[in-house]
Amino acid sequence: MNITSISLSYLLLLISVVEFIVFMYYKFLVISTDPKNKKRNKIIGSMKDPDHWRQRNNIIAFISLFWSLVSIISFIYLKFYYTLGLTSIIYLFIYVVLIVLSVTFFIKKNKLIRGK
Repeated sequence: MNITSISLSYLLLLISVVEFIVFMYYKFLVISTDPKNKKRNKIIGSMKDPDHWRQRNNIIAFISLFWSLVSIISFIYLKFYYTLGLTSIIYLFIYVVLIVLSVTFFIKKNKLIRGK
């Protein structure tokens, strides 16, 4: 299956926007659970290890920001510098799988709660 490079570029722009929204969500969680913030107790509640949770959310936020920036750069390249008309849609699927794998491996790596 092939799609035009323009369509692929706009799909990458959509992925970039979604990843940036995910970045903002996790960053908002990290900021809201700062020890000086009043909302901290509402969000954290009776969590066993809130510091590890905050650190994990912060890293996930930056992973999302990384993929957002890569998607924007890919959008710009495909939109303005890639001259071929058709591109395989498999590249998009591989790209999405790489994003999911990067987050999944990070979550599995940091799943256990560290002892104090």
